Order: sequence, then C-alpha cells, then structure tokens
Amino acid sequence: MRKDFYVFRHGETELNKQKRWQGSGMDYDLNENGIKQAQGLIEKLKDKGLEKIFSSPLIRAKHTADVVAKSLNIPVEVRNDLRECFYGDAEGQLIADLQKNVPEIVNNWNNPQYFDIRFPNGESKKEALIRVLAEIKDLTSQNFSTMGIAIHGGTMGAMLNYLNYDFEKLANCAAFHLIYEDDNWKIEGHIF
Repeated sequence: MRKDFYVFRHGETELNKQKRWQGSGMDYDLNENGIKQAQGLIEKLKDKGLEKIFSSPLIRAKHTADVVAKSLNIPVEVRNDLRECFYGDAEGQLIADLQKNVPEIVNNWNNPQYFDIRFPNGESKKEALIRVLAEIKDLTSQNFSTMGIAIHGGTMGAMLNYLNYDFEKLANCAAFHLIYEDDNWKIEGHIF
C-alpha cells in the first residue's frame, strides 16, 4: 500500500538567525519570521490532502506543525524519534567558528558520502537517520494515506542524502514529497 509523506523543516528560530548550529540539545521556539514562514507553509501544503501531522518534540518543529495543522483542521502527534540530531559539543556554536575549528565536519555534513560523521560527543548523522527513518517506517502502519512530518534541517538533509537527492541547502520551511510503496522510498518532484 502506498503512503505519502510531506516532510517539512521548521521555521526560523533566533539561533538560525544568529547562524548557530542547533540540534536536539537546543530547544528554541520560532521567532517572528519563523511564524511567518510557518504560515507560508500552509499555502504549500493546503492542497496535498494531509490527514495528520507527526512532529518532532522540539518546540520549533511542533510550533510549525501546529500552525499548519490548525489551518488545515487536522491533528498533530508528537513522536520523540523525529527529533533533530544531537550535535554534542557543536550545539549552539556559531557556524563560522565551527567552520574554522572542525571544517571537515561542517563542510561535509550534507555530503552523501559521509554518513558516519559526527561532532565530538554527538550523535552521528547515520544514527539520527536510522532513528528518523525507523519512526517514519513505523508511521506507514497508520490508517492514513497522506501525512505531514515536521522535522529539522539535519535529519531532513540526512534523509535526502540517503535517497540520493542532490541539494545545496534546506531553507526553513522547505518541504519535499516522500513516497513509501512496496517497501521502497522515493522522492517525487523537487524540494519546495
């Protein structure tokens, strides 16, 4: 049976605006611009037939999911394993500083050839990917055919790497259409 997922990143937070590395250890809400971005996501998703949104437990993802769900009059359910990767010592650090101190990690994080990459004392990209994909695979047993997934840039990027989708950067509230059918995953269309 086919299942359609619309996977989307949360809106902007103050840490995003300050260009800091933000993982599951940093639980910040959306800023004013992030709320506007979440409202803009409504337009992108309103005709997709979403029946329910599953969200990371982190405030920024849940707030984004709530904005969309309220407009579409659908429920939101939090799933702990949809949370962002834990970046260990990099949490809250300026990206510019990380690029100076650990360029081999920062510059290769979105590179599909590097799945075992990790910041010191953090979760690896592969560990986060396995956790998130297992959670989404579990969602295929839900009695819904079209679902939203509110997650984060790091885990979203890892999924795109895994599915061999080439991208440069994921803007806040970027989304893509993920299809699960016959035990296979594929992306339909482009990031929007």
